[in-house]
Amino acid sequence: MERIQRPLILVLLLLIVLISQANAQDGAPMESSLMTEKDTSTNEALNSTESDSTTAAPDTTTEEDESCVADTAADDSDGRTTDLADETTLNTNTEEEKKDDPVQVGPFIDLFGNNLLSLNLIDETHAKMELQYTNEALQGKKVIGIYFSADWCGPCRQFTPELVTFYNKMNERRNKENEFEIVWVSSCRDMESFGQYFTHMNWLALPPEEAMGQRGKELASKYKVKGIPHLALLDEVGNVITLQGRTKVPEDRMGIGFPWRNPLSTLYVTLVPQSLRFLLRAQVEELSGKLSKALKGGIKQQTANA
Repeated sequence: MERIQRPLILVLLLLIVLISQANAQDGAPMESSLMTEKDTSTNEALNSTESDSTTAAPDTTTEEDESCVADTAADDSDGRTTDLADETTLNTNTEEEKKDDPVQVGPFIDLFGNNLLSLNLIDETHAKMELQYTNEALQGKKVIGIYFSADWCGPCRQFTPELVTFYNKMNERRNKENEFEIVWVSSCRDMESFGQYFTHMNWLALPPEEAMGQRGKELASKYKVKGIPHLALLDEVGNVITLQGRTKVPEDRMGIGFPWRNPLSTLYVTLVPQSLRFLLRAQVEELSGKLSKALKGGIKQQTANA
C-alpha cells in the first residue's frame, strides 16, 4: 500500500507545483505602474486634495487598464459617513475582543490574522464596524478575493462600484449562493477615510492598522501588487486562482468563466478533495521554505568564501 501511496503523493505535489507556476505566469502582465509608499504628511495630503484634478496620474491607457501611481487623486466622497466619532473606543474594543479570541488555525489565519472587519449600515449616514473571526467569516466560501484599493485613487473609485455589482451577482447564482467573499486591503491615509470608503463596499476588510502596516505590505508583495486597484482570487484552501481579477471582471461582467481557473487547476480541484489539497499545500510550503533556506545558505557561503 505504501508503494502506491508514495508515487501518488509525489504526482500530486508535482501537480501543485505546476499549478503554482501557471498561476504565477497568469500574474505576469500586471499593471506597469508602481504603487508608491503613502508616507506623505497631513499637509501634503490636504494640498493634494485641494489641487486641480489634473495632478492625478495621466491617462496613458484605457479606463479599465488604469492604475494609481500616487495618492494625488481628489476626494470623491458622496457625504456618507461612518460612526467613528471615538476612534480610541474602536481600537480599545478591538484589543479587548482579541484577548478572548479562540485559537484559530488555517491558511487564512496566516494571511489575514485572527480578525476581519465587517460594516453594518445603521442608516443612510451612519455605520458600525464589527470584528469577525476570520475562519467564521470565511467558512463555506469557495472563492476569496483580496482587493487592494484606496479612496484617494480615481481608478479605484471607478472600479469599486463595478466590483460591488459583480460580487452581488456572483453570490446570487443558483446553487452557488454566498460562495464568493472579498477581503479589502486598504491603502487609505487615515481611519476617517477608511471608514468613509468602506461604506461603499459590502464585503470584509483587513483592520486598517494591519492593512497599512507590515501585514499589508507582505500581502502586496505576495500577490504581486504593482498598482491599484488590484484583485487576487484564492480558492478555499488559499491557493491562487488568478492575480488578474482586476481585468477579468470588466471582461466577463456576467461571470460566465468565474473564477477563471486555468484547465490544470480545474482538473486538480475536481479530482482532489479539499482536505487532501490542504495537506498537500502545507507540505509544498514546507518544502519551499526548506529549499529557500538552503539556497540562501549556499549563497551566503559562496559570498563568505569569495
